[in-house]
Amino acid sequence: MIKKLAVDDQLFFVAVADNAVVGTIMAGYDGHRGWIYSVAVSPSHRKQGIGSRLVSHAERVLTSKGAVKINLQIVEGNENVASFYSSLGYSVEKRISMGKRVSENIPHS
Repeated sequence: MIKKLAVDDQLFFVAVADNAVVGTIMAGYDGHRGWIYSVAVSPSHRKQGIGSRLVSHAERVLTSKGAVKINLQIVEGNENVASFYSSLGYSVEKRISMGKRVSENIPHS
């Protein structure tokens, strides 16, 4: 999250209830596609529509920036969130997703 705040692209959104952070979403825009990178809602505040409202807000902002498509990926082991995204209009697309870690930029604990 610290690296995202340093970018200052105004695509990090926070949901607050009773002066406490209860949800966050990180998004990105590459000039063509919008991306939803991370959605998190506090376990005590789930099933209240917070995640849906965060996604909807990010979608509106990405659309206003010109995104023609919004993508997201679900990491293996977290497939149970697929039904949440399906309920918001997302569908599985046939793709091969590849990545390469840049170890010098990964914080070490």
